Amino acid sequence: MMPKTVRKVLLAVALPVLLLAAWEVIAVVGGNGAVVPRVEAVALRLVQPFDNVLGTGSIARHTSISAFRVLCGFALATLVAVPLGLFMGVFATPRRLIGSVVELLRPLCPIAWIPFALIVFGTWNLAHLFGMRYSHTMLDHLQIGMLFIIFYGAFFPILINTIDGVMGVRTIYVEAARTLGARRGQVFCRVLLPASLPSILTGIRVGLGAAWMVIVAAEMLPGSEAGIGYMMIYAYELAEMDVLVAGMIVVGLVGALFSRAVRITADRFTAWQAKER
Repeated sequence: MMPKTVRKVLLAVALPVLLLAAWEVIAVVGGNGAVVPRVEAVALRLVQPFDNVLGTGSIARHTSISAFRVLCGFALATLVAVPLGLFMGVFATPRRLIGSVVELLRPLCPIAWIPFALIVFGTWNLAHLFGMRYSHTMLDHLQIGMLFIIFYGAFFPILINTIDGVMGVRTIYVEAARTLGARRGQVFCRVLLPASLPSILTGIRVGLGAAWMVIVAAEMLPGSEAGIGYMMIYAYELAEMDVLVAGMIVVGLVGALFSRAVRITADRFTAWQAKER
């Protein structure tokens, strides 16, 4: 009988192997690398991440710049959305006052804001805000408009999950704390915040994924000269499909790593939740 571990590994790799085989067959039959590149051509790009690609820099450089942009926009969204969500979750009046605006803006796709960001922020980056034309740092690659689009993509998932997390705390927990003499601040810090943390962390995970998904669109803004999205768009213009597909795979891999990192962090902070069940 096949060992359980071996069977799990085989099940995990079976579908990817079949997809790769189908991809290779289609590429060979089609015979046009400008439409469907060979698996080998894409793999060569991926195993040489520090080689210059299309004269724009390496895949590793483009990926690091994109990751820096996403993490900055995501961090800003988290710093705004979590406190605001906690405030709206605790107090009904602000929730009713701000909730209508949130529901109006939330369905708008971040990509729809690209023309707005271009008109309002132009090609300004953080280096310009500090009075420098070029700082020769990552600040040169952090356009304000791009930061706004990434912020917008991450903001609402974090905000909504934070509000739902606070409002979903069982009333019996709050009443028990008050019965024991806890003040409002103690109820918030020792009951509401810990109990709503799983939902907040779920929102953070979804928000980070959303921020990473919009990076390709954000890097379409004029003034962008690097990033995985920029590299993919440039590869499309030159019909270098192996570079384009390699970029798509990198986007998927990095997104999965981000999601996994947040999930591991969430599991450590909410280990008590499994015990409670």
